[in-house]
Amino acid sequence: PADTLRKKLADDPSLPQGLTEEDGRQRWFTLEEINELRRRARFRGRKLLPERPRGRAMRVAVSNFKGGVGKTVVAQHLAHAAALDGYRVLCVDFDPQATLTHSMGLTEVKEWNTVWGIMCRDLCREANRIMESYDDPDDCPYPSADELPEDVQSIGAQRFQDFIQRTCWPTIDIIPSCANAAFVEFASAQYRSLHKAWSFFGCVDRYLDELPDDQYDIIIFDCPPAIGYQSLNAAFAADILYIPSGPGYWEYDSTTSYLGQLGDAMADISEGFSALAADAGITLPKRFSDIRLLMTRFEASNPLHSAMMDAFKNVFGADVCANPIEMTRAVEQSGRFQMSVYEQDYRQMTRETWKRARQSFDRAYGEFLQTVLAAWKENDKRKEAAE
Repeated sequence: PADTLRKKLADDPSLPQGLTEEDGRQRWFTLEEINELRRRARFRGRKLLPERPRGRAMRVAVSNFKGGVGKTVVAQHLAHAAALDGYRVLCVDFDPQATLTHSMGLTEVKEWNTVWGIMCRDLCREANRIMESYDDPDDCPYPSADELPEDVQSIGAQRFQDFIQRTCWPTIDIIPSCANAAFVEFASAQYRSLHKAWSFFGCVDRYLDELPDDQYDIIIFDCPPAIGYQSLNAAFAADILYIPSGPGYWEYDSTTSYLGQLGDAMADISEGFSALAADAGITLPKRFSDIRLLMTRFEASNPLHSAMMDAFKNVFGADVCANPIEMTRAVEQSGRFQMSVYEQDYRQMTRETWKRARQSFDRAYGEFLQTVLAAWKENDKRKEAAE
């Protein structure tokens, strides 16, 4: 047939040719080569670039109270699947455990290059903005950036691009984390006392708003298992909240508690910071475009897991993802070795094991992508109507 990849490669030697094995039965391509083929080759009259609505990248926070439910594994696999699909992805690691950062190939990260640094930069910029809003700066009851502690000024003087790092994936960048970033919770409390007009919960949102709309397609947050300054920043910056939960009763209890406490925290901010938020251009109360719950470590043959899935659906209805992450040996290895299923060589295990794990994540990603695209298009409609 004329419209096959093999024929197109033969007709146009300038296209990436990949690496052909000696027997000629398989041809291997890098992700960069695949993306070039997506941009240049046409099949049945159309390119293979993924669907991308107008506007800025969609932001998804992967978050829950409980550790061990697979937040990082989910964030990692969604990022990898989106990259393989042709999307440009930015990950933001809010978790001081930095597992996502390490899995992306970064090991030496300084705390000032993490979300902590973004918060310091934001405090300095907001301090100056607030002071400049007064006709007479002497009338401003809050400090300017020059009056903040030297360490805050030093960290806050970083450039916008200093926080975004390349990863081992060509179309995935990351704002990394590190163990010392755990102290941001203590530092943020101090910063709030230094500048009481600072809308601390909007730091990451303001930072991401500086990105060109077309630099990334999807932004994924990996959140710590707690509600603190970092996770609240993630929540206020996110369009969609994705909540992984294991199939046990305690995980169900933790998930429902998390949603309740997150709602209380955001309501408190809406009530106590409405004037500050309005001055900073933040709309309160916070509204998510969508909230989805994703079951992880699921075994369809386990009656307890099926019962817990039913319990989740009874409470949360259609907000529960229809495609859970199934527990397989390949999934266990992905967490142990910090390699996603998409990075594992299927030749190193039985094909059936790899296929089951891959299908599980492919289905979960497919549902995730439909959620993202639906919210994206709805946001675009609202923006168009407002204009």
